[in-house]
Amino acid sequence: GAKLSVLSQSELYKGVRHYHKPDSRASTHRMVEKALDAIEAASDTRPPPSHLWLALKKRRHKTLTQKWCAFNWKALHSAHKVGDYWRHTRLKDARMPCAECNAPTESLEHILLECRVSHQELIWKLVKSQWELTGREWPGVTMAVILGISAFQLRDQDGGIDYPLTRLFQILVSESCYLIWCLRCEWRIGHEANPTKRHSIHEVVARWRSAINKRLRIDWKLTSKSVYKKKAIPQRIVARTWQLI
Repeated sequence: GAKLSVLSQSELYKGVRHYHKPDSRASTHRMVEKALDAIEAASDTRPPPSHLWLALKKRRHKTLTQKWCAFNWKALHSAHKVGDYWRHTRLKDARMPCAECNAPTESLEHILLECRVSHQELIWKLVKSQWELTGREWPGVTMAVILGISAFQLRDQDGGIDYPLTRLFQILVSESCYLIWCLRCEWRIGHEANPTKRHSIHEVVARWRSAINKRLRIDWKLTSKSVYKKKAIPQRIVARTWQLI
């Protein structure tokens, strides 16, 4: 009911966006629903899709890194240049399959959870071994869990949200996934998929430990009120997260 003569250009633009929201891509809708299924299975609560996007944007208590959130955002939009991305291009035969695994499509799910070359199996064993120190049952990792990790929640024995355990799980999963992705890209792109230049087991273990230890150090640095003022993470949150392992 506002008069056009008294509306600013910014207000007009916001109004147009509100009434003409772009339709979600079908693939994005499928990915989001997949993520919400995993969240619901773990917490018996199904948040609206907007909660998933907001969780990626806000990065509560800096649990997830900006790099991971960008990676996760692209995964939800099926925007990574892997697998089916190459289906209708002249590079289909070279880029679409995973020749090492004889898989017809090198999807993101294949890279993170199935591929022999990405060292995903070793890295998930390391994560599970670290998780055992918490004394809690391993929740398991699926592509749906990975997609929805920003809004994923674990419950305590009384049915409430276990915030320290949830935060630890989110960190371990996101850091490990991103390392798997980096290792794959280094070998597939940087080393042009040369079989003689695969990462060694020793190197992979060392890099995973380094990634987790780096997150621990960053977490504690982010508690500094003298540096980050009101944006500093409360020390109790960091302490309760990492004391579990």
